[in-house]
Amino acid sequence: MKSTRTKYSTVVAALMVLPILSGCANGDSVVEGVEAESRDQIVVAADASVESSVLAEVYSTVLSSSGLSARVESVGGGRNQSLEALDAARVTLVPEFTGALLDHYDPSSPARKADDVFEALSRSLPEGLSVSDYAMAEDRAVLALDTGYAQSLGAKTIEAFAPSCAAATPLVSARFVEDGAVEQLAEGAECVFAGVDQATPADVPGAQVFGTTTLSALAQSDAVTVLADSNHALAAQNVVPLFRAGALGDSAVKALSVVAGELSTTDLAAMIEQVRTGKASASEVARTWWDTRQ
Repeated sequence: MKSTRTKYSTVVAALMVLPILSGCANGDSVVEGVEAESRDQIVVAADASVESSVLAEVYSTVLSSSGLSARVESVGGGRNQSLEALDAARVTLVPEFTGALLDHYDPSSPARKADDVFEALSRSLPEGLSVSDYAMAEDRAVLALDTGYAQSLGAKTIEAFAPSCAAATPLVSARFVEDGAVEQLAEGAECVFAGVDQATPADVPGAQVFGTTTLSALAQSDAVTVLADSNHALAAQNVVPLFRAGALGDSAVKALSVVAGELSTTDLAAMIEQVRTGKASASEVARTWWDTRQ
């Protein structure tokens, strides 16, 4: 994984430096290019979701700590609104997830593994858009079992549970359905459910099978056992920054790589839960998270 990510990071970083070097050909110095970069404000989009607002504040905080001018702009709505704002140059950067972006730009792609999804995404992006390193933090679809039920079955993987899928009607989240997880399980693990029930866990007491995502409170709890997906039936959904090509300089791209190296799923889930329960704002949790890494 490391070699693939380094390859694409290097390509993106090289592309980002080109505007500065072309400035030198016109008589401007590299130093002047860096100073110009520091004056240009980087606007990070945040849609209406808690996940987006937290990620936007994380990117903005790290960019600002690198000496760059950055702020968060609320665009409301969801992915479409954020991408429209990026296309219109109202924002500079959109925090996203690799699999969801790939599905947006190339819904026919069969890529499922993290590196494969990132590579396919990089190829599918329209001219004028770029991504840099993806983080280990993810929000991929997962199949989970009530912990007691999992122990009674002795099932720890999707493959082990697959023969039981035909008799199961899992309780699934909206994101699980939107990410195409039901279809991916059928195609990649021969796990075809009797049906699915889209409701909250509290609506169906005694539920034993769940379709959710890694950042959900349910997946992070001890109430369920998240089944391992060793064959990568479900597509990777790693955090990744999407931005307009040429809008970020080398120092900004390096700052984004810091987020890729530091942000974990556990960290992100904890921050989201604090915001969702009203214990702190998105900017507060982002600042606290970053301060602990200094």
